[in-house]
Amino acid sequence: MSFYGRLETNTRLEARVEERFNLQSANWISYVLDRRNQIPDIADPNLVRETLLVFLGNIIDGMYFHEQSNSKIIEKAVQMRNAIRARPQHRYDDIVMDLRDIFSGREWTAVFIPSGFQESHSADQLLTSKFFLSKLSRTIKTEPHLILHLNEAPEKDFAITDIYPPFHSALSKSTRWPGILLWRKSDEPLFFPLPTEKPEDAIQWIFSRVDGVTNSSVHLLMRLYMDAFPSCRIDAASRLTLVHLSDTHIGSKNSIERIIRVKDLLKDYVNDNRGDSSVQFLLSGDIMQSPDEGNVICANDFHDYLKDLQPCGRDPIFVLGNHDLRRKGVLRNRPASSSLIPAFNTRIEWIPDHPVGILCWNSADGGRMARGKITGEQYRTIEERLNLSSGGNTNSILISLLHHHPLQFRRLDPEMRRFHMKTLGASLRKFIGSAYEHMDGLTEAQGFVRFCDSHGVKVILHGHKHIPIAGKIPEHLLENGPILIFGCGSAVGKNTYLYRKLFNVDYEIAMNEIVLDFQTHLLSGRLMAETQYDKGLATIKTHHGFLSRSPIGT
Repeated sequence: MSFYGRLETNTRLEARVEERFNLQSANWISYVLDRRNQIPDIADPNLVRETLLVFLGNIIDGMYFHEQSNSKIIEKAVQMRNAIRARPQHRYDDIVMDLRDIFSGREWTAVFIPSGFQESHSADQLLTSKFFLSKLSRTIKTEPHLILHLNEAPEKDFAITDIYPPFHSALSKSTRWPGILLWRKSDEPLFFPLPTEKPEDAIQWIFSRVDGVTNSSVHLLMRLYMDAFPSCRIDAASRLTLVHLSDTHIGSKNSIERIIRVKDLLKDYVNDNRGDSSVQFLLSGDIMQSPDEGNVICANDFHDYLKDLQPCGRDPIFVLGNHDLRRKGVLRNRPASSSLIPAFNTRIEWIPDHPVGILCWNSADGGRMARGKITGEQYRTIEERLNLSSGGNTNSILISLLHHHPLQFRRLDPEMRRFHMKTLGASLRKFIGSAYEHMDGLTEAQGFVRFCDSHGVKVILHGHKHIPIAGKIPEHLLENGPILIFGCGSAVGKNTYLYRKLFNVDYEIAMNEIVLDFQTHLLSGRLMAETQYDKGLATIKTHHGFLSRSPIGT
């Protein structure tokens, strides 16, 4: 048996709405078809209904090689589709359980992932072609299997909630889309980037060999693929990943409970990505709950732990927040240990072997209480060091790292809102837009934005309010091109007690992944959060993400 999702052309508007099958849909259907998982709640009920309708429609349209298998399954699929149409805004647990039974015996699953950028237009057309998939399916002998076929390329910004574990492999390599994500029941997932030239040959190569793959040879298949298509190799030197953490609040109850898990996650992350990217850790302030001696010792220990994770012992880059300078974040300043003094300094950290400079600002020192401010002296220091280090070279990518958010977000796009509904709670959608209007941010923020714009800064990273968020500086404030903003939530879920009480949800861990790909000239920013839902005696932990992709020039 062979199964795959695809698009059927229909001129009616209503049908076109039902026929969306995108990366979020593929992720969700992969999740629910795995009987080892509980059926995840999806914030958008329309997404569940549309995904099931198009998936069942594909089965009804004849997705199987053997006619003797089709009649009973098609009859069952018709019944399930009629049941969904008859009860909108309803849970479909019974439908999902029936689908799990149908697909339980598959040997492997693959997802075609287009890029969505013009440079990959020809490959994207191939990956979303019903005719090509039908032709490919006839060449595959192994049964049963499942090919999820997207009928639209991913948007440059999109959210995925309840991430099915194999999808992490593809999301971490989004700067190398288009590609094929493939996994077997018990193996690690494989992501195959497709070459720019003759992508059809690469696809045929993969699926002509997947039949003979065993548990012991799955990674050999990837090595042979890279030998056959060397332009698809992902060299660690061609990609720089900035792992952006914030607000660890060392010394707080949340940090004591979760810092060990954070360390383990970061260790696993480095091990998983060691061959695909160089990694640099950034921490945008509020390292400690309060600048007490014991907290300083623990902060130094965390610094050394991150340094030891690097193959070459590269120092993590820290900047300070208001809690690192003032008791409880708002009371009078306290002197910190000399070992944290480098984090006080306004400076530029140049990343070895990469044309990237991190502009490190101390927004806490010039501010009062919980507010932040960049002093004139800091502007002069950064400008002097830029002039001194550039030597006329304007090709470096500059990134500003500070604690306080420089922009009040009055409006959230739908994908960011959907991400927040899962990580912070559905009710928060009513307040998140106004929350940034009243929370303490950076004073004279427009002056900071103008400085970044005039000096070619491409990205601003911040922390402070424990809300993961991504966006862009409005165009009317800029003269020299877009500036992306990524705000990190608390790495240890600090101060989520209020969210849990009000919205019955508690995100435990948050971190950002900023990837600069110097081969494809793309940047991807991924917000990652782990949430915990209490359902009686059962506790469910799920991962959610928001992905933003942009060109970074030549």
